[in-house]
Amino acid sequence: MNLTLLISLLLVQQPELPKTVASAACATAPSIDGAIGDAEWKDAPPVKFTMKFVSLNPAGNSTRVCTARFMNSANALYIALQVPDDKLHRSLDPLESDIALVAFARGRTLAPGDDRKGIGPDGLYVDKHVTGPGKDADDAQKDGEGASAHKDGVFSFEWSIPLDCKDPNDLQARPGDAVRFTLAYIDAFCADLRNTWIGASYGSLDDAAEWGTLQLAGDVKDDGKRSSLGRRLAGSKRLKVLSASGTRAVVEYSCIDPTGAERTAKAKIFVPSALQVDSGAIAPLYYSAGYELDDLSAAAAVSRGWIVVTPHQIEANPLVRTPNCDVALLHIARSLPFVDDARVMVAGGSAGGYMTLMLAAETFPLAGAAPDVPPVNLGYNAAYYLKQKSRIDASVPAVAGILPIIEQVAKVYGENTDDKTWYVHSPLSQIPTMTCPVSVAWTTADMLVPIPQIGDKWIRPFEAKGFPADFTMDRLKLAVTQESRMRLTDVLPKDAFEVWVQPPPSGTKTLEMPVSVTRAWSILILDEGAPEPKVDHLKNPVRLTRDKFYAQVLTGKIPVSQLTPAKLERLMDRYAGKEWLPSAGLRHLDTPEAEKADVLRGLKTFVRSSLEHARA
Repeated sequence: MNLTLLISLLLVQQPELPKTVASAACATAPSIDGAIGDAEWKDAPPVKFTMKFVSLNPAGNSTRVCTARFMNSANALYIALQVPDDKLHRSLDPLESDIALVAFARGRTLAPGDDRKGIGPDGLYVDKHVTGPGKDADDAQKDGEGASAHKDGVFSFEWSIPLDCKDPNDLQARPGDAVRFTLAYIDAFCADLRNTWIGASYGSLDDAAEWGTLQLAGDVKDDGKRSSLGRRLAGSKRLKVLSASGTRAVVEYSCIDPTGAERTAKAKIFVPSALQVDSGAIAPLYYSAGYELDDLSAAAAVSRGWIVVTPHQIEANPLVRTPNCDVALLHIARSLPFVDDARVMVAGGSAGGYMTLMLAAETFPLAGAAPDVPPVNLGYNAAYYLKQKSRIDASVPAVAGILPIIEQVAKVYGENTDDKTWYVHSPLSQIPTMTCPVSVAWTTADMLVPIPQIGDKWIRPFEAKGFPADFTMDRLKLAVTQESRMRLTDVLPKDAFEVWVQPPPSGTKTLEMPVSVTRAWSILILDEGAPEPKVDHLKNPVRLTRDKFYAQVLTGKIPVSQLTPAKLERLMDRYAGKEWLPSAGLRHLDTPEAEKADVLRGLKTFVRSSLEHARA
């Protein structure tokens, strides 16, 4: 349910916060970390008020005595809110979370573009604007900062909101202005509203006529405020910080494309608040390969205390982009001072799963790789689309949707899917240098990444009915060369993997991935029966979780077995500037300086892991 519509269900209340609240003048910006210190907020006297709450399922009413503080400089407004709440709700899947909101209106009636900013647990910060009655949407760019902390039965929130922002959907005010506003708090927000309590300082969030007025201080100066996350990232020579708020930053970085030309790309970096101070603290890195990770999923990882790095606003499918941009971004991410290089996890699905495996082949050390349904033989997978292009029609909608992407990939690697270039860029050709633990899943019913490239024993023959005439997944019909017919079971040593074949779970949509204790590869084959025309990757909506895998590999102890002769040769080649995917004149190395620095950093991390590693 939309948060605006939800809070609008509140009955109009008598305001308990004064109708006009004065914002104090401040010269120094507070740290936006959720810890409301008396010293940093000394200019803003605390305002105690009673916030009225209602519950809809079951119906009920209650009140809580809250505390708010308001102060501003010439460039920013700072708001602190403390709400009594004995229990912290922080689950994103299933959704059950506490959320605080501040909303602004330019008049007595809400209008499209009016600003609102929300804060949840674990650094979750949203910047939204009104789009219509009971509706809002995310801003194209996040401005401001927000942070929270829960301690001793009190939930504390801090906002830093730029004044006169260039974004038309943000607060646009100047010192001395009177701003119409309201505060709201939702306790245990969930889909069915069971045991959800909704509170607001001034009646309905959808009726600005009932709101209060915040009188901004007029005689103030610029406090020089910069995002604490922005300050931490500014030290990286390869990053240009485009925006930073709360735990989230958008950055730009340079990389080299397959033709050898330098280009720029964007990324999002999420850093827990505790790591944003200048200290020696480090934390695990979760790198989302290939595709952009949405902010809510990133927040779930941040709630574990992890740093998250993900590509942002990608212009082409990962298979078309090749590994270059991800390689450069992962080098940059691993070099950040607060990243624990011994606890780096790479994950992704489909083409992102392909990218995960290619990064596992390039990177050292790596705590683990977690690909879902990755294509592992590009030649075969491309032939599946291109060699039966004339047969593919609306009867296989998911396949038809992917065909244009594969046609773009062919412009990079060539039209001949049996050419060795396709195999060299396949994870199958890189297996000897994938030495980290791998947790991977495929499904027997996959229409986009057909199971024959994994192993024949998991093929479930499909009935021709409903499919285009002569439609096939047969390797021998689609591929000619030995390489393009290769399967994972042909190249992965038998003692390197353990396989679990399981049907989809009944009664639940979540499945915890099994993990091998003795072998590097943990493989799940989800047995969903034969492929069907309308299927994409999965017949059944199943969410895979990897809590056991993460617990097993994110210990900071890198197994000696990761540094094999093949892996060491790969590292030496990279250090010397020798292409690790030599084919068709394509370039995949990062800059010489970045390659050397990454190789040396990885080897130092490995040696520091233990004396036994130093002797390897």
